[in-house]
Amino acid sequence: MFFRAAFKWLAIAVIVVFAFLVVLLFLGYLLKENAVKTTQLKAQLEQAAVQQQEKSRRLNNSSANLQSQLTTIEKSQQEIITNNRSCNTSKQCFLVHTNSQVLGCIVSVNTTGAAILLKVASEKKSDETSNELCQQVYLKQRALNAQCRSGLCSF
Repeated sequence: MFFRAAFKWLAIAVIVVFAFLVVLLFLGYLLKENAVKTTQLKAQLEQAAVQQQEKSRRLNNSSANLQSQLTTIEKSQQEIITNNRSCNTSKQCFLVHTNSQVLGCIVSVNTTGAAILLKVASEKKSDETSNELCQQVYLKQRALNAQCRSGLCSF
């Protein structure tokens, strides 16, 4: 009778230990798969970061090249645009036609920037006619709306 009870408890203990080992193996497998996926995601994020750095480097190089090509009026317009892009709501943002390919034919600025750029543009209009390429851009993109995204005016 004692051997029968001992055998029964031994069998239960072996089954419990076996079940525990199966659960541990399964958790180890899940941990291994998670490590593989994490490694892949890290590689993708690193690649995206490198691409972003490369893109920003190219953008900085192109902006440096553009700086050398800008006239004094375009430089002042660019400064006005960069200083007047902040916003809280989309109602504060306006699209302004710059008539300059170098600056971008259409830019999005806040109300203060729009007023200043329109004043500069009215003084500039007497000097030169608008760019043909910008006229084509205006015709193609009439449906654009200025929006406030992340505190900056954009379209």
